[in-house]
Amino acid sequence: MINIDDKFLKQTPLAEGGEGIIYEYNNNIIKIYKNTVDKNEKLNKIQLLMQKQLSSNVISPIDVVYNKNQFVGYMMNKVDGEDFKRLSNKKFVQINNIKTKDILKMLVDIKNILITLHSQNIFISDLNDCNILFDKDYNVYFIDCDSWTIDNYQCSVCMDSFKDPLLKGNNFSAETDSFAWATLMFKSLTKIHPFGGTMNPDIDILERMKKGISVIDNPNVTIPKTINKWTFISPKVLKELKNIFETKTRFLIDKTLDDYYINLKYCNIDNEYYYSKFSECPICNSSAKLVEKPIKATTTANGIPILLYFTNELIKTIISPDLYIDNENYATHIKTNKKVKCKNNYKYYFSDNGEIIYAVSNKAIQIKTNNNIYTFEKINKSNVLVLDKMIYYVNLNSNLIELNITDSGNYNKIISKVSFNNLFEISDDKNYFICNIYDNMKIINIAGYNYTFMNASKIVNYGIHFDAVTKRWLFIFEDSKGKFTTMIFEKNNIIYKNDIIKYTNDLSNLCFYNNVVFKSCDGIIKGYSYEKNIYKDFECSVVSEDSKLIKDKNKFIVINEKEIYKIG
Repeated sequence: MINIDDKFLKQTPLAEGGEGIIYEYNNNIIKIYKNTVDKNEKLNKIQLLMQKQLSSNVISPIDVVYNKNQFVGYMMNKVDGEDFKRLSNKKFVQINNIKTKDILKMLVDIKNILITLHSQNIFISDLNDCNILFDKDYNVYFIDCDSWTIDNYQCSVCMDSFKDPLLKGNNFSAETDSFAWATLMFKSLTKIHPFGGTMNPDIDILERMKKGISVIDNPNVTIPKTINKWTFISPKVLKELKNIFETKTRFLIDKTLDDYYINLKYCNIDNEYYYSKFSECPICNSSAKLVEKPIKATTTANGIPILLYFTNELIKTIISPDLYIDNENYATHIKTNKKVKCKNNYKYYFSDNGEIIYAVSNKAIQIKTNNNIYTFEKINKSNVLVLDKMIYYVNLNSNLIELNITDSGNYNKIISKVSFNNLFEISDDKNYFICNIYDNMKIINIAGYNYTFMNASKIVNYGIHFDAVTKRWLFIFEDSKGKFTTMIFEKNNIIYKNDIIKYTNDLSNLCFYNNVVFKSCDGIIKGYSYEKNIYKDFECSVVSEDSKLIKDKNKFIVINEKEIYKIG
């Protein structure tokens, strides 16, 4: 038993969730429950968990924690890792050189752990790609185990996009885990949810899950062209996935997954693994490469010039207009060709002149100038924004900091106090937008003007964009149910709100200019005037749903995986 005092509870936490707050403690982790949690039930479940013989890959309780003789939480081992959800992000996978073989290795490990847990009458229940972590050696770790269904203790909630549509009440079981497991497997391998894509007329993702309308071999579902064909997957595994998604059959995909993993062949052309029982590489044979040869000079259907602004054969993936990762895993500054070797789980930025290198990890920012190296701690996994020699981040006191790097020294100032969970964006003219996220509400802070709205939804995808012409802010976010909310602010006034518009893009890739919201589609830039409620399409052959759009006066900059174009 561990006793903590009130002083311990005043330290800066590592993370905060719906049920509790996470702190570091002697190289371990302590989870302190919020007052809304039934602590008696949690104590009984934790004591039961501590009696189970669990794998070291399960980050389970190792001791209970008390404060003033009252049970408040538990201690567990500390593990550093990334959410399994990151494996569904193509850019993350490419930057970190993660292959299908590596993902399959982790999926096999997860499957084997699930089999062992089920044999002990333990069901994950809320099985999703946010409560499994993986480290640099591709070891997997199950977290949030105090919410599992264990013997007579039921889980009460689960993520909608992984929930078995056959679930009745809270009767979680091996069958409901198998549906979530199949969803996680398909999503991490293909980079699309098994009920993703779009239909005409479109159907809500949860409704499609109920009706069994998946993306597999379904001509009525339009899949973004940026998603690679999944012909590299074992046909046996694909058949079992389709069976689970489209019928009421529930089983844990096991032997066919093992067979897929031990029968892999590497294609030197695509630099990827495929199921070796194909006669030849199915990716090559089906011409399924994502990026076509860039167009050097062409025009849109309306005669607007398209200029290939930047590309070269060394590019693995382009990060921003100033930065790309090359095939040898160097972050390379486009303007100066300065390079830095990438480390796993770091993001890199350069100043405009390439003289300052920013290396950002989950907990810290390392800044390297010509003469010095500086390190600044930040809230774990919090956002960082770099604008040339200015960097914005949230320090351990939950202050949004503006840090100015100069030859004579570093100067910082506090922009605003923020919540532990927050989102922010800064415009080029230093206008700021902050979304402070609390359990049941969100508070928008725009340059000191506040707007509050009640909303308990978890944000899983978002975009914050500034209109340099009107000085208005666009905030779009998607919740865990796949619902999108579009909001436009002028100071503290919300002048537009819509929860009907759907998006298939990464919301950070949109742009907002002169009261028009622009998004990229396959072969089209779509503009939406919210004032007139009018859409207008601009045909453009080099644009896909993965393209990032930036408005540059009367031109668009289009950032693709391996090319940058200027249109106009």
